[in-house]
Amino acid sequence: MSISDASRMHRTSLKRWLRPCMAVFGSFFVMALVALGTPQYRNTILQVSCDRVERDFGGGPGGRPAPDAQCDSGFLAVGFHVQTGEYYNEAWLDCAPLRSDGTLGEERRTTGRTGSPGGQAVHDARCSGGRALRGLRGRTGSSIDEAVGECSYVRDMGERFEEPGTELTESVSRPRPGGRPAKAQCPGGSVLTGFRTKSGAWIDHLWILCSDLQRSY
Repeated sequence: MSISDASRMHRTSLKRWLRPCMAVFGSFFVMALVALGTPQYRNTILQVSCDRVERDFGGGPGGRPAPDAQCDSGFLAVGFHVQTGEYYNEAWLDCAPLRSDGTLGEERRTTGRTGSPGGQAVHDARCSGGRALRGLRGRTGSSIDEAVGECSYVRDMGERFEEPGTELTESVSRPRPGGRPAKAQCPGGSVLTGFRTKSGAWIDHLWILCSDLQRSY
């Protein structure tokens, strides 16, 4: 056998040996990329605090305090509804129970309504894919013109990630909306659990209520 033939045989054997090795390496490389792109959760237990803090979404100075719309203990908001006429009249929330691992239970409970009775059309805004509400964005003037929910995974909020992934709900607008851009977000590590309003003939002003996600190890 010539030296060139031996060299070719060696290269062929080397390629056959490298092929499966490269496949294994490629698999490890893909898994590493997936791991880097996936949030690394700690082994924590999450609970919803009973205490609530308010964050101002905006609106006008008129109206009187109305009863709050609050999720039950251990529940957090996963969507909201608004009944409108010419303005926002009433608002209420859909709430889901929080499991200790940060996922949401299947049960849904609806809060009482806050605001003033009236209006005809009911508008729905819901989080999707196991996410929960952490804030609102929209427009306000002398009342509420538009509101859109900001939704994130509860584990991301509980781990206090600086920029948890956010998806938006449907937009709820009154007829002929105007106003200025408005925004209210729960503090880091907390989740939306209620609405607070001042109202007269309609909702004049709106606050969100937030509860801390308490962690134990």
